[in-house]
Amino acid sequence: MKKIVSILLFFAIISIVTMGGSSNPYSGKYITSNNTILELNSTGKCKVINNFYKDVFYTYGQYTISDNEIEIIFDKDKRNYLNVESLKGKVKGSNIVFYDYIQEGKECVYSKIE
Repeated sequence: MKKIVSILLFFAIISIVTMGGSSNPYSGKYITSNNTILELNSTGKCKVINNFYKDVFYTYGQYTISDNEIEIIFDKDKRNYLNVESLKGKVKGSNIVFYDYIQEGKECVYSKIE
């Protein structure tokens, strides 16, 4: 009986360690001042939710982050409400900053929601 309990405990500890080590620190929800939401999941997929009209619009894509540089490439087979093929920006602490995709010379800051 003790042997079975110790084996189960061993596998429980191993599964906790492997799950904790593979988490993505960038995944989560980010929001702008105009209530646009950027959702990054841990598998490299993302969703942008536009709330500035009467309806809600979703844009889907995939993201990569390397050396605090983020690039989002939007799915070509789905509707893209941002009217851009990709976004490039920088991760600065708990914020992601994108440049020049809404208005020329403006930056768009997404802040992480805790």
